[in-house]
Amino acid sequence: MPASSRPFVRLLRRRGPSLALYAVGVVLVPLGLRDRSPQPTPGTVLEEPADPIALAAPSTAEPDERLGLLSGIWWRYEAGAEGERVRFYYFHGDGTGLYRYGRVGLTNTNSFDYDVQGDTLVLDFRKSGEHHEVRFSLERGEGEARDWLELHGDPREPGATRYFRESEQIVRSEPAPAAELGPPPAGHMWIDLRAHATGGRGFTMYQLRPAGIDGRGVGWFHRGDFDDWSTEWLTYRIVGDRIELSFTLADSREQSSFVVRSDEQGTRWLELADDPRDFWHPHRYVDMGPSFGMTLAPFGLDPER
Repeated sequence: MPASSRPFVRLLRRRGPSLALYAVGVVLVPLGLRDRSPQPTPGTVLEEPADPIALAAPSTAEPDERLGLLSGIWWRYEAGAEGERVRFYYFHGDGTGLYRYGRVGLTNTNSFDYDVQGDTLVLDFRKSGEHHEVRFSLERGEGEARDWLELHGDPREPGATRYFRESEQIVRSEPAPAAELGPPPAGHMWIDLRAHATGGRGFTMYQLRPAGIDGRGVGWFHRGDFDDWSTEWLTYRIVGDRIELSFTLADSREQSSFVVRSDEQGTRWLELADDPRDFWHPHRYVDMGPSFGMTLAPFGLDPER
């Protein structure tokens, strides 16, 4: 693990595994840019979930098999152009998942715990505390490369809704080699994590994919807490000590001078002189380490890495 990310991991440990689970992994699940997402970098590993079981015999299944039945992303809509609707459920195969909604380029995410009990999907949304028991049916694709999930009483849509899955894979991404990241702050995740006086923690984070030879790249800006957060797609360009940011859906083009520096403990910081997502106020972000190579990143964090 990079020295610069160790203070962040120590902070995560104070809240235990549940925060670590979402702090690094959950915020990085895709915006719905299936037709335009950057291609995986070398070293990306696709991790197969447990083999799904037949709905006819859920009572005899091991918990991981029951939970793995729905593993993957279930899309409400076909891939759309910028600004079109995004809706999906993501099931990680271990009882944790996400519901993401919004438009291509700007989305909001709710995290949940889930269980599968026969033909009932049990959903517990973490922040709101909502509890739902939803009857569902699963149709395996025959003659087409997708499965269909119908929720009879979707807690996030009116009435019964159908979602499709094109793969049962869950994704674990390896960071790109340091030589391929580009000039700082490219290729890294930069976070400002703060404890609230009223309880809990919130964060803002720039997640920047590696830059090309011209200093250009893509990324995301995340804001919220580890149960609910928003994600905004962006492109960037680094020119000397200046970073240019383009927020596509907002049609906003911004720029700021920046400095990347290390303190006496070896922690690296990104300092933006005019942070466009903090009302053009100076803002400091700590280095979490290399950005994951895909927009769908792991849920788990290995603190010893």
